[in-house]
Amino acid sequence: MSLASAGPNRAPRRALGLGLVAVATYAALAAWSGSITPLARGPLLDGTFPSDYRWVTPPPELETTNQAPSAGRFKLPLTAQGVGTQVVFTSDSQVTVVIDEGSIGPAPEAASVELRVDPVDPADLAPPGDGLEPFGNAYELSASYRPSRDTVQGLDRPLQVVLLYPATSTLHANSHDVLHSTDGQTWQALETTDTPGQQQAEAQVPDLGYVMVAGVPSPVTASPAAGAGGGMPPIALALLVAAGVVFVIGVGLLIRSRSG
Repeated sequence: MSLASAGPNRAPRRALGLGLVAVATYAALAAWSGSITPLARGPLLDGTFPSDYRWVTPPPELETTNQAPSAGRFKLPLTAQGVGTQVVFTSDSQVTVVIDEGSIGPAPEAASVELRVDPVDPADLAPPGDGLEPFGNAYELSASYRPSRDTVQGLDRPLQVVLLYPATSTLHANSHDVLHSTDGQTWQALETTDTPGQQQAEAQVPDLGYVMVAGVPSPVTASPAAGAGGGMPPIALALLVAAGVVFVIGVGLLIRSRSG
């Protein structure tokens, strides 16, 4: 191989090496930011938590910025087998309900069912007990037939419910459970799929009534530089931004090395 042909080949190899270094730097910066605050531990390029969670009764530091949570009113057409399969969610996306066919059975002269989802302050209900504390709002699930307005007394099949829960810089839990209560007084922990990176918990809810997310709280020492609104500390945010920039540069270099 001549010296003339060897020179150009160095460029792709150099780009490959720099790209690998950049990606490694990204990983190091992301890990460092995660050690500063738990809010930075989700995937960097994904939405990690609902920072604009809407509370019925917000923490004092969020009172000035909080918006009221959305209620839901959903018309479910009836057939001879009951309601059909569909997915409904509140306009603020904090509650999603997956309805299986026949979850609510038919009734004489009823054309549809109105499913209602109403946000409730957990302080107005019985505490969950067992060292658990509510994370975010409770929600009341109720239903009635239309046009009679007769109350639906129970479900024939469970509803799949997905609840978003808030993240703050001062309080978190290692795991979260969906709790259910028919009367708001006695709570039952349901088998829950917890997705901390998206701050959501999902469970099969056996009946109408109340649902909420709860966990055993674990305090997190807030950085003095952290804002009063519960955001991540500035140094962690800066590290995340730097990690993102380095990651993009590294990917570009790797692509360049392949094209070379």
